[in-house]
Amino acid sequence: MQRKEFRELTSVEDARVLVGKIRVTPKTVKTPIEKAAGHIIAEDIFSNVDVPAFNRSVKDGYAVRAKDTYQASEPQPCELRCTASIPAGCADDFFVDDGEAIEISTGAPIPDGADAVVMVENTKQSSDSLLVYQPVHIGENIMRVGSDIMKGERILRKNTRLGSREIGVLASIGMSEVPVKRLLVGIISTGDELIRPGEKIEAGRIYDANSYATSVAIEECGGTPKIYGIVADDAALMEEALDRAIMECDIVLTSGSTSAGVGDIMYRIIEEKGKTLTHGIAIKPGKPVVIGMIDNVPTIGLPGNPTSALSIFNEFVAPIIHNSLGVRPSFKTKVRAVMGTGIRSGGREELFPVGLVRGKVYPADKTSGAITTLSDADGIIEIRAHTEYIKAGSEVEVTMFGNVTSPDLMLVGGQCPGTDLLEEMTGLVFRTLNMGSSAGFTAISGGTADIACVNMVDPQGDFNSSVLAKMNLKDVVLVKGYRREQGLIFAADNPVHGLENLITGVRLINRNRGSGTRALLERELGILAAKMGTTRNELIKNINGYNSGSKTHRSVCDTVRSARADVGFGLRAAADEAGLEFIPVAEDEFDFVIRKDLLDIKEIRVFLDALSCEEFSKRLPPGMYTYEMTGRIISSF
Repeated sequence: MQRKEFRELTSVEDARVLVGKIRVTPKTVKTPIEKAAGHIIAEDIFSNVDVPAFNRSVKDGYAVRAKDTYQASEPQPCELRCTASIPAGCADDFFVDDGEAIEISTGAPIPDGADAVVMVENTKQSSDSLLVYQPVHIGENIMRVGSDIMKGERILRKNTRLGSREIGVLASIGMSEVPVKRLLVGIISTGDELIRPGEKIEAGRIYDANSYATSVAIEECGGTPKIYGIVADDAALMEEALDRAIMECDIVLTSGSTSAGVGDIMYRIIEEKGKTLTHGIAIKPGKPVVIGMIDNVPTIGLPGNPTSALSIFNEFVAPIIHNSLGVRPSFKTKVRAVMGTGIRSGGREELFPVGLVRGKVYPADKTSGAITTLSDADGIIEIRAHTEYIKAGSEVEVTMFGNVTSPDLMLVGGQCPGTDLLEEMTGLVFRTLNMGSSAGFTAISGGTADIACVNMVDPQGDFNSSVLAKMNLKDVVLVKGYRREQGLIFAADNPVHGLENLITGVRLINRNRGSGTRALLERELGILAAKMGTTRNELIKNINGYNSGSKTHRSVCDTVRSARADVGFGLRAAADEAGLEFIPVAEDEFDFVIRKDLLDIKEIRVFLDALSCEEFSKRLPPGMYTYEMTGRIISSF
């Protein structure tokens, strides 16, 4: 057989352009979560439950009424009567009255009547008498219903690669199966010299390493490998194996028989059965690679040498899998980075979860009871017991979690579908913490966010600039965003006519404290109270559920849709998405606060260009729109 001569090799740049154009459409399959690790989520995942599902204690101690402890001190402890004990997992009903306390374990449900937990180390019990040496405030050491995950909240985005952290989040909301993308990649190893690992080695024979190394590489990319085994250097056997793989798989990889030797025939079979896009790339190792297409199935002939095969896989096959699955390359390594903010340690050796954004490290920790700490972290830093504080600017080593992609921008503040749209349009990866406008202002002030997403209104109806003026921030700018309709959200069978209905006994689901939407409702209730000749505080006393707090607009809608509340206050866009009725009450201004030192970086420029473009304006959902100030940068407040 005539030898193949590599007279004209494809340049690496041209080969990368070639594979960059190859896309395969993966299938969507339901996979048990215990087998889903490494796969790619096929759709956004929303929680069907609250996590936690009940108010629970985060400390061992005593459930009390906080007001009963306000006078407590070391010299003069307050005395309470201990009436019962609640272990974790207990479902019995208990009640704490004035002057009473109930012993409680970490994770146990908070009894009715109690509004705080005093830690056991701040108490002394003798028989049924409890001495409390330190006061607690309302809500102290209590994790509220849905404070980690609210029902209806999106917890994982489409195209997220599933690792141990994401599996833990799915399990915490009770999911047993998850929709994942399945991209089946067939693997055929060729060569008379090959034998399976475990078989007895003989002279002139070598173990087949490529099938197994490539299989793992495919899994690391998010694909599903299928090993077809070893095929001898026989044209008929090769054709038979290739035909079967083409029928069953989305991509087919072969190894061996692609070079210029007289026995190398795989490249000829690919040429005869389909179309050869390139044969031979100017790269070392791995020159004799074949990239072809057979019946619209990408078919790549890798070199037989394991090192060359993996090199070519990483350079030219992995991008096809990543692009087809809609994910970025995964990595797992140790990196040196700089602290973006200070971290105080608890005086003990600690593996501290952190996020990594453009070479700067930020805390990702919430509380010990929050499962979403895991999905918000990119890795860990190890803090030694003798280290009390790591100051901003210090260099640290981050041990990255497997299969994570560091975000391009850190956004903290209010939740809005508009930011989801901006992420999609820019192609950037956002780390978005939906914690309310107040948290956004705090994060931008402390340097732990690139962008604060805010919609905080003052009594005069001014949005966001008055807050910046009060904080006296000089190193940030206010970028005007877009306007949004906010109003009452309710089901069609439970009609609401206006804000006046809120004082008639209907159950309200409010937004969380610190959110701009809650502040907007407060302002509108103040206006209503003035018209009624009363005060806002008096009006609020008559609103059932005013003190509730939901973290997102979607979770407000879900609460209404599930009849756990009669009416909510939030976005028209969220109401429309949920199929609920909506009455407009006011418009807010959803703006962005950005650190001045970041205005010229590429990611921020891309963000601002998308915000100001016509496509963004057209794609905003109903009830949200740009206006003449959109994209305007304001530097004085």
